[in-house]
Amino acid sequence: MKRTIFFRWTFIFAFLSVPLGCGEKEPIIREKLEYVCKSDLDSIVVDLPKTSLADPVYYSIISYKTYEEGKYSKMAVVEFYFLKKVKAKIVRKYRYFKEARMWDRYFNEYSFINDTTNSAHR
Repeated sequence: MKRTIFFRWTFIFAFLSVPLGCGEKEPIIREKLEYVCKSDLDSIVVDLPKTSLADPVYYSIISYKTYEEGKYSKMAVVEFYFLKKVKAKIVRKYRYFKEARMWDRYFNEYSFINDTTNSAHR
């Protein structure tokens, strides 16, 4: 009997925890993007010699857009800076697939820092 009541309350709590049709809140979506960017930065530098890495290695979100329609509700452009002596960066673009509630990387390009191309508008 106690077990049945426990499972009922667990189900009710789980059901009420899920937003009904309104999707995720903006702070959670941004937190997921930060997590993906940190993970990508870690994977970029993991096999590089420590002597070649900039101090500090970092990324910068240079563009963040929201869309009302379509299967992707957000788009972000992120630049990764990680090399000490080579003035290069990696530009990655991400989009937020609202049905799956996850970020998807769909663009990856190396470029020089003094490059005048604006990667946010490609």
